[in-house]
Amino acid sequence: MYRELIIELTQDNEFVKIQPPCPEYEIDGAEKAVGYPFPKELRALLRELNGDKYLLLSAKEIVDQARLNRETQEMYSDEEFAKELDKFIFFATNGCGDYYCYRADSDGIIDETAIYIWEHEEFCWKQVAASMAELITRYYNDEI
Repeated sequence: MYRELIIELTQDNEFVKIQPPCPEYEIDGAEKAVGYPFPKELRALLRELNGDKYLLLSAKEIVDQARLNRETQEMYSDEEFAKELDKFIFFATNGCGDYYCYRADSDGIIDETAIYIWEHEEFCWKQVAASMAELITRYYNDEI
């Protein structure tokens, strides 16, 4: 489903490089490293493709981003923005320093009904899509 959608939307984009599916054990390991179970849509996406070298991060890149977030929290522990970083699963980027993500509530439950953009310059997040397919479609149609 996601592979076909991306192929359809990026026919003229030579920079998009759909990667082979991510093995289930890597997805499981990435969840453990990030500290949250991945939403169903993110797991489904990784089972189809392990990133696209453009918008979507691979499982390894998701883990790397979670580690960077933890390091940032430690370095800037007194800053308000840093207190929230561990509540996000960053799984895509716009290439300008902003990330698309899911967010956990105060009980550690991931909201699977909303995808946010984390704006690095403003240190804030806002909802941009209700589903993975909507995010991919809106992004590749230059709507976000």
